[in-house]
Amino acid sequence: MAQPSLRTASSPSDREAILRAAQASPELAGQHDKQGWLALYADDAIVEDPVGTPASHKGRRQGRLGDELGRFYEAFIAASAIEMVVRQDIVSDKHVFRAVDIHTANLKTGLEMNVPANLLYEITSRDDGLAIKRMQAHWELNRTSRILMGQGALGMRTIAVMNWSMLRAFGPKWLLAYFKSSQKGVGRPGKELVERFAHLAGHDALDVFASGATVDLPGGAKASAPEFLEGCTSLEVRDLLASGRTVSGLATIEWGARKREAGFVAELDASGSRVRGLRWFWEA
Repeated sequence: MAQPSLRTASSPSDREAILRAAQASPELAGQHDKQGWLALYADDAIVEDPVGTPASHKGRRQGRLGDELGRFYEAFIAASAIEMVVRQDIVSDKHVFRAVDIHTANLKTGLEMNVPANLLYEITSRDDGLAIKRMQAHWELNRTSRILMGQGALGMRTIAVMNWSMLRAFGPKWLLAYFKSSQKGVGRPGKELVERFAHLAGHDALDVFASGATVDLPGGAKASAPEFLEGCTSLEVRDLLASGRTVSGLATIEWGARKREAGFVAELDASGSRVRGLRWFWEA
Protein backbone atom coordinates (compact mmCIF):
# COMPACT_ATOMS: atom_id res chain seq x y z
CA MET A 1 0.00 0.00 0.00
CA ALA A 2 1.37 3.43 -0.95
CA GLN A 3 2.25 5.64 1.99
CA PRO A 4 2.13 9.47 2.09
CA SER A 5 5.53 11.08 2.43
CA LEU A 6 6.60 12.73 5.66
CA ARG A 7 7.00 15.88 3.57
CA THR A 8 3.39 16.62 4.44
CA ALA A 9 4.68 17.69 7.84
CA SER A 10 5.71 21.22 6.87
CA SER A 11 7.01 23.47 9.63
CA PRO A 12 4.52 26.02 11.03
CA SER A 13 6.40 28.84 9.30
CA ASP A 14 6.31 27.03 5.95
CA ARG A 15 2.61 26.37 6.36
CA GLU A 16 1.82 29.99 7.16
CA ALA A 17 3.87 31.29 4.23
CA ILE A 18 2.16 28.92 1.77
CA LEU A 19 -1.28 29.74 3.16
CA ARG A 20 -0.52 33.45 3.04
CA ALA A 21 0.40 33.21 -0.66
CA ALA A 22 -3.06 31.79 -1.36
CA GLN A 23 -4.90 34.21 0.95
CA ALA A 24 -3.38 37.22 -0.79
CA SER A 25 -5.20 36.53 -4.07
CA PRO A 26 -8.80 37.17 -2.93
CA GLU A 27 -7.61 39.95 -0.63
CA LEU A 28 -6.01 41.95 -3.46
CA ALA A 29 -8.91 41.12 -5.76
CA GLY A 30 -11.27 42.58 -3.16
CA GLN A 31 -9.11 45.71 -2.98
CA HIS A 32 -9.17 45.99 -6.79
CA ASP A 33 -5.38 46.12 -6.92
CA LYS A 34 -4.90 44.71 -10.42
CA GLN A 35 -1.11 45.00 -10.58
CA GLY A 36 -0.67 43.62 -7.08
CA TRP A 37 -2.99 40.73 -7.88
CA LEU A 38 -1.19 39.90 -11.11
CA ALA A 39 2.18 40.01 -9.32
CA LEU A 40 1.07 37.17 -7.03
CA TYR A 41 1.07 34.76 -9.97
CA ALA A 42 4.09 33.01 -11.48
CA ASP A 43 5.13 33.86 -15.02
CA ASP A 44 3.56 30.64 -16.35
CA ALA A 45 0.53 30.67 -14.04
CA ILE A 46 -2.83 29.22 -15.06
CA VAL A 47 -6.23 30.17 -13.63
CA GLU A 48 -9.27 27.92 -14.16
CA ASP A 49 -12.32 29.73 -12.81
CA PRO A 50 -14.54 27.83 -12.79
CA VAL A 51 -12.92 24.51 -13.67
CA GLY A 52 -14.31 23.28 -16.97
CA THR A 53 -14.37 26.70 -18.68
CA PRO A 54 -11.47 28.07 -20.79
CA ALA A 55 -8.33 28.56 -18.68
CA SER A 56 -6.48 31.89 -18.49
CA HIS A 57 -2.68 31.74 -18.94
CA LYS A 58 -0.35 34.42 -17.74
CA GLY A 59 1.80 35.77 -20.57
CA ARG A 60 -0.53 34.75 -23.42
CA ARG A 61 -2.52 37.01 -25.76
CA GLN A 62 -1.00 40.33 -24.81
CA GLY A 63 -3.25 43.24 -25.70
CA ARG A 64 -4.83 46.45 -24.52
CA LEU A 65 -6.15 44.83 -21.35
CA GLY A 66 -3.00 42.82 -20.72
CA ASP A 67 -2.42 39.09 -21.09
CA GLU A 68 -5.08 36.44 -20.49
CA LEU A 69 -4.75 36.84 -16.73
CA GLY A 70 -5.18 40.61 -17.07
CA ARG A 71 -8.24 40.00 -19.24
CA PHE A 72 -9.60 37.62 -16.60
CA TYR A 73 -9.25 40.39 -14.01
CA GLU A 74 -11.15 42.85 -16.22
CA ALA A 75 -13.90 40.34 -17.01
CA PHE A 76 -14.57 38.93 -13.55
CA ILE A 77 -12.93 41.05 -10.83
CA ALA A 78 -12.87 44.70 -11.88
CA ALA A 79 -16.64 45.23 -11.64
CA SER A 80 -17.24 43.04 -8.58
CA ALA A 81 -17.12 43.59 -4.85
CA ILE A 82 -15.62 40.42 -3.37
CA GLU A 83 -15.59 39.12 0.19
CA MET A 84 -14.60 35.59 1.10
CA VAL A 85 -15.71 33.63 4.16
CA VAL A 86 -13.48 30.62 4.78
CA ARG A 87 -15.03 27.40 6.07
CA GLN A 88 -11.80 25.37 6.05
CA ASP A 89 -8.17 25.80 4.94
CA ILE A 90 -5.97 22.76 4.27
CA VAL A 91 -2.26 23.19 3.51
CA SER A 92 -0.90 20.02 1.95
CA ASP A 93 2.69 20.17 0.66
CA LYS A 94 2.60 23.22 -1.64
CA HIS A 95 -1.13 23.04 -2.25
CA VAL A 96 -3.81 24.99 -0.42
CA PHE A 97 -7.37 23.65 -0.51
CA ARG A 98 -9.85 26.31 0.62
CA ALA A 99 -13.55 25.60 1.20
CA VAL A 100 -15.17 29.03 1.07
CA ASP A 101 -18.30 31.06 0.50
CA ILE A 102 -17.67 33.93 -1.92
CA HIS A 103 -19.92 36.94 -1.34
CA THR A 104 -20.00 39.06 -4.49
CA ALA A 105 -21.87 42.16 -5.62
CA ASN A 106 -21.93 43.48 -9.15
CA LEU A 107 -20.79 47.10 -8.86
CA LYS A 108 -22.84 48.19 -11.89
CA THR A 109 -26.19 46.63 -10.95
CA GLY A 110 -25.89 46.09 -7.20
CA LEU A 111 -27.00 42.45 -7.34
CA GLU A 112 -25.49 40.38 -4.54
CA MET A 113 -24.78 36.65 -4.55
CA ASN A 114 -23.24 33.96 -2.38
CA VAL A 115 -21.22 31.33 -4.25
CA PRO A 116 -19.94 28.22 -2.43
CA ALA A 117 -16.55 27.21 -3.84
CA ASN A 118 -13.61 24.89 -3.33
CA LEU A 119 -10.44 26.73 -4.33
CA LEU A 120 -7.24 24.81 -5.02
CA TYR A 121 -3.97 26.75 -5.16
CA GLU A 122 -0.63 25.30 -6.26
CA ILE A 123 2.22 27.36 -4.83
CA THR A 124 5.73 27.53 -6.25
CA SER A 125 9.02 29.16 -5.23
CA ARG A 126 10.68 32.01 -7.10
CA ASP A 127 13.55 34.41 -6.42
CA ASP A 128 11.45 36.87 -4.39
CA GLY A 129 9.51 34.26 -2.41
CA LEU A 130 6.38 32.31 -3.25
CA ALA A 131 3.98 32.62 -6.15
CA ILE A 132 0.76 31.00 -7.32
CA LYS A 133 1.44 28.58 -10.18
CA ARG A 134 -2.12 27.35 -10.65
CA MET A 135 -5.51 28.25 -9.23
CA GLN A 136 -8.51 26.02 -9.84
CA ALA A 137 -11.86 27.34 -8.66
CA HIS A 138 -14.50 24.65 -8.27
CA TRP A 139 -17.98 26.16 -8.22
CA GLU A 140 -21.24 25.40 -9.97
CA LEU A 141 -21.72 27.75 -12.92
CA ASN A 142 -25.10 26.36 -13.98
CA ARG A 143 -26.49 26.71 -10.44
CA THR A 144 -25.23 30.30 -10.23
CA SER A 145 -26.75 31.14 -13.62
CA ARG A 146 -30.12 29.72 -12.55
CA ILE A 147 -30.05 31.85 -9.41
CA LEU A 148 -29.27 34.95 -11.48
CA MET A 149 -32.10 34.26 -13.91
CA GLY A 150 -34.45 33.86 -10.96
CA GLN A 151 -33.79 37.44 -9.86
CA GLY A 152 -36.06 38.93 -12.50
CA ALA A 153 -35.10 42.10 -14.37
CA LEU A 154 -32.14 42.80 -12.07
CA GLY A 155 -30.77 39.34 -12.69
CA MET A 156 -31.14 39.61 -16.46
CA ARG A 157 -29.49 43.03 -16.42
CA THR A 158 -26.61 41.60 -14.38
CA ILE A 159 -26.19 38.72 -16.84
CA ALA A 160 -26.05 41.22 -19.71
CA VAL A 161 -23.42 43.31 -17.90
CA MET A 162 -21.32 40.23 -17.15
CA ASN A 163 -21.58 38.95 -20.72
CA TRP A 164 -20.45 42.34 -22.05
CA SER A 165 -17.45 42.32 -19.67
CA MET A 166 -16.40 38.87 -20.91
CA LEU A 167 -16.96 39.82 -24.56
CA ARG A 168 -14.91 43.01 -24.15
CA ALA A 169 -12.08 41.18 -22.44
CA PHE A 170 -11.85 37.96 -24.43
CA GLY A 171 -13.83 38.32 -27.65
CA PRO A 172 -16.75 36.37 -29.17
CA LYS A 173 -14.92 33.09 -29.84
CA TRP A 174 -13.88 32.75 -26.18
CA LEU A 175 -17.34 33.75 -24.97
CA LEU A 176 -18.93 31.06 -27.14
CA ALA A 177 -16.50 28.46 -25.74
CA TYR A 178 -17.38 29.62 -22.20
CA PHE A 179 -21.11 29.21 -22.86
CA LYS A 180 -20.63 25.77 -24.41
CA SER A 181 -18.47 24.54 -21.54
CA SER A 182 -21.04 25.76 -19.02
CA GLN A 183 -23.55 23.31 -20.50
CA LYS A 184 -21.23 20.36 -20.04
CA GLY A 185 -20.08 18.69 -16.89
CA VAL A 186 -20.89 15.85 -14.53
CA GLY A 187 -23.46 17.75 -12.46
CA ARG A 188 -25.70 15.98 -9.98
CA PRO A 189 -24.96 12.45 -11.32
CA GLY A 190 -21.26 13.07 -10.69
CA LYS A 191 -21.92 14.06 -7.10
CA GLU A 192 -24.09 10.99 -6.62
CA LEU A 193 -21.22 8.83 -7.90
CA VAL A 194 -18.86 10.32 -5.31
CA GLU A 195 -21.47 9.85 -2.58
CA ARG A 196 -21.80 6.21 -3.64
CA PHE A 197 -18.02 5.80 -3.51
CA ALA A 198 -17.95 7.18 0.03
CA HIS A 199 -20.76 4.85 1.07
CA LEU A 200 -18.92 1.83 -0.32
CA ALA A 201 -15.42 2.78 0.90
CA GLY A 202 -14.00 0.00 3.03
CA HIS A 203 -16.20 -2.53 1.23
CA ASP A 204 -16.46 -2.92 -2.54
CA ALA A 205 -15.99 0.45 -4.21
CA LEU A 206 -13.69 -0.68 -7.03
CA ASP A 207 -16.42 -0.50 -9.68
CA VAL A 208 -16.65 3.25 -9.05
CA PHE A 209 -13.18 3.67 -10.61
CA ALA A 210 -12.30 3.57 -14.30
CA SER A 211 -9.69 1.09 -15.48
CA GLY A 212 -6.20 2.42 -14.72
CA ALA A 213 -7.47 5.13 -12.36
CA THR A 214 -4.84 6.71 -10.11
CA VAL A 215 -4.99 8.24 -6.65
CA ASP A 216 -2.61 11.08 -5.73
CA LEU A 217 -1.79 11.31 -2.02
CA PRO A 218 -0.03 14.06 -0.03
CA GLY A 219 3.75 13.95 -0.23
CA GLY A 220 3.81 12.94 -3.90
CA ALA A 221 2.77 9.32 -3.30
CA LYS A 222 0.59 7.63 -5.93
CA ALA A 223 -1.61 4.59 -5.58
CA SER A 224 -3.79 2.50 -7.82
CA ALA A 225 -7.48 2.33 -6.99
CA PRO A 226 -7.13 -1.15 -5.38
CA GLU A 227 -4.14 0.02 -3.29
CA PHE A 228 -6.04 3.07 -2.09
CA LEU A 229 -9.17 1.11 -1.25
CA GLU A 230 -7.11 -1.42 0.68
CA GLY A 231 -6.09 1.29 3.12
CA CYS A 232 -9.39 3.22 3.22
CA THR A 233 -11.55 1.88 6.04
CA SER A 234 -14.09 4.72 6.28
CA LEU A 235 -15.00 7.84 4.34
CA GLU A 236 -17.53 10.64 4.82
CA VAL A 237 -17.84 13.40 2.22
CA ARG A 238 -19.61 16.75 2.41
CA ASP A 239 -19.97 20.11 0.66
CA LEU A 240 -19.71 18.53 -2.79
CA LEU A 241 -19.42 20.79 -5.83
CA ALA A 242 -19.48 19.68 -9.48
CA SER A 243 -17.39 21.80 -11.84
CA GLY A 244 -16.63 20.60 -15.36
CA ARG A 245 -15.70 16.93 -15.14
CA THR A 246 -14.69 17.19 -11.50
CA VAL A 247 -16.38 16.79 -8.15
CA SER A 248 -14.64 18.32 -5.14
CA GLY A 249 -15.40 18.53 -1.47
CA LEU A 250 -14.36 18.04 2.13
CA ALA A 251 -14.03 14.64 3.76
CA THR A 252 -13.30 12.77 6.94
CA ILE A 253 -11.22 9.81 5.84
CA GLU A 254 -9.68 6.92 7.73
CA TRP A 255 -6.77 5.74 5.62
CA GLY A 256 -3.62 3.94 6.65
CA ALA A 257 -5.01 3.47 10.18
CA ARG A 258 -5.31 7.24 10.70
CA LYS A 259 -8.35 9.51 10.59
CA ARG A 260 -7.86 12.79 8.76
CA GLU A 261 -9.82 15.89 7.76
CA ALA A 262 -9.17 16.34 4.07
CA GLY A 263 -10.09 17.99 0.82
CA PHE A 264 -10.31 16.12 -2.46
CA VAL A 265 -10.86 16.51 -6.19
CA ALA A 266 -12.28 13.60 -8.18
CA GLU A 267 -11.87 13.71 -11.97
CA LEU A 268 -14.54 11.71 -13.77
CA ASP A 269 -14.41 10.13 -17.22
CA ALA A 270 -16.20 11.60 -20.24
CA SER A 271 -19.43 9.79 -19.41
CA GLY A 272 -19.34 10.92 -15.78
CA SER A 273 -19.90 7.35 -14.64
CA ARG A 274 -16.43 6.44 -13.33
CA VAL A 275 -13.63 8.14 -11.39
CA ARG A 276 -10.46 8.30 -13.47
CA GLY A 277 -8.36 10.30 -11.01
CA LEU A 278 -8.58 11.24 -7.35
CA ARG A 279 -6.41 13.82 -5.57
CA TRP A 280 -6.26 14.08 -1.79
CA PHE A 281 -5.12 17.03 0.34
CA TRP A 282 -4.59 16.77 4.10
CA GLU A 283 -2.22 18.08 6.72
CA ALA A 284 0.18 15.95 8.73
